[in-house]
Amino acid sequence: MRISTACGWIMVFFLLLNVPAMAGTRDDCISKCKEAGTFIKTRGIDAAIKEINNKEGRFVWNDGVSYVFLMSMKARMLAHPHKPELLKPETLIDATDVDGKAFFRDFVKAAKKGKGWTKYMWPVPGMDVNKPKHTFIYRVPETDYFVGAGFYVMSPGVFY
Repeated sequence: MRISTACGWIMVFFLLLNVPAMAGTRDDCISKCKEAGTFIKTRGIDAAIKEINNKEGRFVWNDGVSYVFLMSMKARMLAHPHKPELLKPETLIDATDVDGKAFFRDFVKAAKKGKGWTKYMWPVPGMDVNKPKHTFIYRVPETDYFVGAGFYVMSPGVFY
């Protein structure tokens, strides 16, 4: 009985360690999006596109797993550090994730409100796997642009 109790407490301890990681990840996504919005407003869209597309730039962190992307209100991807093929279509409004969810529509809905969170399945950079991703969307004030950044749910209680 003592071993199972000790194992239970160890599991609770590790789960509690992950709660601040999730909160920090959420906070990082929000702050990076706002930082990117300020960058767009102060440096211009061309400089922002260049910086956000840069895999080694200031808007990529967490060993490259976390990053900011930039889109127009018409669901056109303008900058993405890991998936340059997303820059080609005129719009991604009808594109879906592996589960068939048209999540870019959710991005635009959140941007119309100014900000919001979305959830969908997306490939984890550097891994050959799709995982649930929670993404914060932030509309750059007084523009037709929005940015997003998210974190992955790797397994229950483990966020990346």
